[in-house]
Amino acid sequence: MAQITKLPANPLFIGNNQFSDAYGNLASSGYYKTYYVDGNNGSANGDGLSWATALNTLSAAMALSHASIAAGAEGWAARNRILVKADAITEDLVKFAQKTDVIGVGSMDWRSKASIVGNHVVPSTVSYMGCRFINMEFCSPAAGGDIITMTSQHGIEFLGCSFRGNSKTAATGAIISVACVDLKIDNCEFTGAFSDAVIEFGAGQADGFKITNNFIQGANMGIDIPNTITLAANKVGLIKDNVISSTLACINDAEGTNFVIGNRLRTAAAKGSAMAGCIVCGITYAQDNRCTTSDANNVVYPAEGSI
Repeated sequence: MAQITKLPANPLFIGNNQFSDAYGNLASSGYYKTYYVDGNNGSANGDGLSWATALNTLSAAMALSHASIAAGAEGWAARNRILVKADAITEDLVKFAQKTDVIGVGSMDWRSKASIVGNHVVPSTVSYMGCRFINMEFCSPAAGGDIITMTSQHGIEFLGCSFRGNSKTAATGAIISVACVDLKIDNCEFTGAFSDAVIEFGAGQADGFKITNNFIQGANMGIDIPNTITLAANKVGLIKDNVISSTLACINDAEGTNFVIGNRLRTAAAKGSAMAGCIVCGITYAQDNRCTTSDANNVVYPAEGSI
């Protein structure tokens, strides 16, 4: 059995083979196949099996990874990985790759990530579960729009990623999740004048989502969850330890049964009734949030009760 090394707080690459991160405790032998994408020096004619024969688009590598997982029993319970280095790959993803880790390596300018520019819309007509994006940077194109919109894509994770919406026309939103189960967004950074909610849920099943440890900035709402999402029993979501700066409510959880704990919130809006200008959620599911508004500073929400 391969030895599992205790992992550092940030993603780390050792040579070409071993990837370790704070999320998955994966040694090199934990991956079934590895594919390579080089946005600067890859080729549409490469096989994607080494840096020397790297592909130049992420979509091509994801298609190969998805096919290999689905091809036979050896891959069904495995995970693949795609290593990506790029200053900026411009493409619009319309599919993910099931059970695949997409990992940014190298550097994009001063940032130690790989960058992809586009409006990515993954519809319910494809169901590629369990794709994880690690250390990737997603940027909106000049025309703005939503960066990622996905419907019925389950087990999708964004770990240590950046979302930049400061394009010529401001991005609308960063992640729009419609009927996606077990969505995880952890340790990500969202920057730009997003003109709608930075993270937004649509109607449908949203069991077990987790939005944790993120730094979220936008010109509208931070996180917007309507009362049209549905959650199975004992599969509510978690919004925890995020720092959010917005113009309207930082967290608007109209569904009301998700845990909202330990967030640090600042809005340009007034506090409103019962701090609704900054945070809306089920008060019995909320603990230790702190809110600063245009007319109140560092207010604990909900108010601390007596013993």
